[in-house]
Amino acid sequence: MELDTKIQPQELLYYNKGHQVIICTSCQYAIQPTALDRHLKEIHALHRHLRQPYTDFAARLPLKQPSELVGTRRGTILGDDEDFPVPGLPVVSGLQCLDPDCGHLCVSVKRMQSHWKAEHHKSGCAALDWQTVPLQTFFRGNLLRYFTHPALSAVKLPDTSSESVDHHIRGIQDAWESHTDLKDSDKSLLAHYLQSTHLSLANRHGNARLWQINVPRIAASNSFLLYGILALSAQHLLNTEQGQSADRHRLMAMASEHHRKAMAVFEATIDAKPSSALECHGIIAFIHVNTLLYFSNYGIDSLSGIEDLFLADASQLGLGYLSSWLHYVRHGCHLVCGFWDTIGNGPLASLAASWDIPIIMEDERSSQIATILLSALDHDCFDGHQISDQLQTIYVQAANELALAINAAREFGSALTIWDAIRLWPLTLSLDFVDEVKKETPRSMTLLACYCIILENLDDVWFAEGLSTRLFSTTCRKLQKGQRELLHEVTQRIRSILREFILEI
Repeated sequence: MELDTKIQPQELLYYNKGHQVIICTSCQYAIQPTALDRHLKEIHALHRHLRQPYTDFAARLPLKQPSELVGTRRGTILGDDEDFPVPGLPVVSGLQCLDPDCGHLCVSVKRMQSHWKAEHHKSGCAALDWQTVPLQTFFRGNLLRYFTHPALSAVKLPDTSSESVDHHIRGIQDAWESHTDLKDSDKSLLAHYLQSTHLSLANRHGNARLWQINVPRIAASNSFLLYGILALSAQHLLNTEQGQSADRHRLMAMASEHHRKAMAVFEATIDAKPSSALECHGIIAFIHVNTLLYFSNYGIDSLSGIEDLFLADASQLGLGYLSSWLHYVRHGCHLVCGFWDTIGNGPLASLAASWDIPIIMEDERSSQIATILLSALDHDCFDGHQISDQLQTIYVQAANELALAINAAREFGSALTIWDAIRLWPLTLSLDFVDEVKKETPRSMTLLACYCIILENLDDVWFAEGLSTRLFSTTCRKLQKGQRELLHEVTQRIRSILREFILEI
């Protein structure tokens, strides 16, 4: 590849100070310290006198030998504190062996199948024995060794032993130490999160380790997620511990300040269109953290004087009046466009699964609930609020979906999670119905109040405690006396149907 001789050495030869390696910006791979002259001659067809400025430039730089870059990592994984992707190197979609004692990386199914036969002495199976993961390599040819970042590694970690968990936690704490603006109080919040808060976030998928290890590790490279974790830890302490008034005011201030910082950086990040897998993993984790922070704060009087109706918030003009938590939940897949498959097969796979639509239980019981809701929408108490045929269709759809959601939530029973409650109804609601909520129309308030039948199953988790009660109370205040009486009758009839189910089993 003949080179434009006008290009400056520092333009062609990008020096990565962290890894102490020179990367050819034209070829997009690293050059061995002893091979630069040959590279310029054979690849870029530069005559000897034209190569001199480039070799002089490289001679002034401290450079590592290839063995120092690939030999100490088994050629697979960067350190926790190293950036990924490494600037100047292309990112390719690769595969990682899921054997916890292996983690072999390659870029084709054929090579992975050969690896399994040679190393594990059996035929591997896609999805069970290997998963997709983003890869890079410093060198080509005989020195080609793919690597990824630990936070993106799809390798299944061994089941927890106190030693392995302590090792990972020390690594996380060391990685967080690089953030010079962290105070001692912030380090205490991190310690509380790693010891306690993460346990309260685990669900039936058994993902406590994801919240304890993977998410904080990703946060070390995503400051918005880091601040979000600190805010969540402070909020957890605030909601679960009875302390002195001064301590509670201090925790409230810390939670609020960290959440404010997190949102500022998060919004700037998504406005700039994230371009790396690590950044996108941070976005998915933060959407979950931000939702929990919103739920734990729901009901606090708005400084704007505008009451937030959980699904819709009249102060959020830029988000189409969607409540901010719901806006980011609904747009999560689009915010990480191009990296969704990587996330779905990586360390945050169970979080990505929160966007899956669960099995909808459509049976006689769901039909009975739908009949009750649809009948309520046509009740005489709404006579003063006539609607068009188009709006009638919107309400019928929302009511039918709510009936299916209530029935499905009953099937989940005690295993119901907050993410189930979200995707059962709010995640797929039409924006036209959310607009009706923003307008506080009586019919929309009635259906939103009935959604509390699902939310009340989550009262025993700290971030949703009292959520259903507050929402039900808020919607009731928007209704007239006759409409409130109808709402109580509707909820009693639905609960009666659900109790019949419990008695049957």
